[in-house]
Amino acid sequence: MENESIKQQYKAQSNKNGNINDKAKGLLISLGVFIGLVLVLILFTGSFMFTVGEKEQAVITQFDKIVRIIVDDINDPSIQALKDNPRFADITIEQGKGLFFKIPLIQKVERFSNQLLTFDTYAEEVFTKDKKTILLDNYAQWKITNPATFMVNIGSREGAHQRIDELIYSKMREEIGKIDAHILIADKDYVMTMLENVEDYVNSQLEPNGITIRDIRIKRTEFPDETKPSIYEQMRSERQAVATKYRADGQKAARTLRAEAQKTATVIEAQAYEQAQKLMGEGDAEALKIYAEAYNIDPEFYAFWKTLQTYREVIDEDTTIIISPDSEFAKYIYSK
Repeated sequence: MENESIKQQYKAQSNKNGNINDKAKGLLISLGVFIGLVLVLILFTGSFMFTVGEKEQAVITQFDKIVRIIVDDINDPSIQALKDNPRFADITIEQGKGLFFKIPLIQKVERFSNQLLTFDTYAEEVFTKDKKTILLDNYAQWKITNPATFMVNIGSREGAHQRIDELIYSKMREEIGKIDAHILIADKDYVMTMLENVEDYVNSQLEPNGITIRDIRIKRTEFPDETKPSIYEQMRSERQAVATKYRADGQKAARTLRAEAQKTATVIEAQAYEQAQKLMGEGDAEALKIYAEAYNIDPEFYAFWKTLQTYREVIDEDTTIIISPDSEFAKYIYSK
């Protein structure tokens, strides 16, 4: 009897545990169904809804045909140009960010950046007008301004970089081939003007493809390693030739200045001599006039004064003269 009672208790306990397990399985099944429904709902919702972030613009295609674009500025000239293009005349253009709707399974969304992107070009060799080889390294900043034409004509950032690289170096080679190496390296104003010309040309080629170049800069210009010694030697020779020319020009200018100064001095001396002679002549004439007037006033005194002047000029303490007492010259010496 005791064994029978134990068996009944064990059986009751087993039935109780079985009921608990059945309930747990039911809860797990219900939870799984709920999670599955949530996932299906999310997937279904995601099939007809999508978001466009602040750094994005979107292109919606239907059977690989563009039917709609979402951009930053609907009034941008490149966007407005779509309306005049028969290929994109049926495209719906929207502006904004956030949540948008699409037809599930039929329509697909392609997202493109609206930020300013930087492309660091590959360094390439270019040749200057004076036959120098220069290793040129550039970078360019660009932006996708029209996602529709960009998607159709280029398609990817890698494709854009390849196209930008080709156009920049094509125009760079043309422009650099017109100038000597030292201008490219040292003349910053000319280089800035050249880069503006390159930018205008590249934009004329890329803007129809939905890309606008905002800036192009030369990051590095240098001579290839294998040619540096000979180029530096040539540059030294050229600088030496320029320095020699400058010295020769300076010496020539100095000789010209000295000759002009000597000529001017000679002219001034001649004019001064002429003026002096004129003044002396005028002085002598005035003196003669005064002498004549003095003579007319008192001829005897004038003769006396002139004789004394002559004595002063020809007789000193070392002078010995022999003269007759009745000489006119000695009359004031022997006079009583």
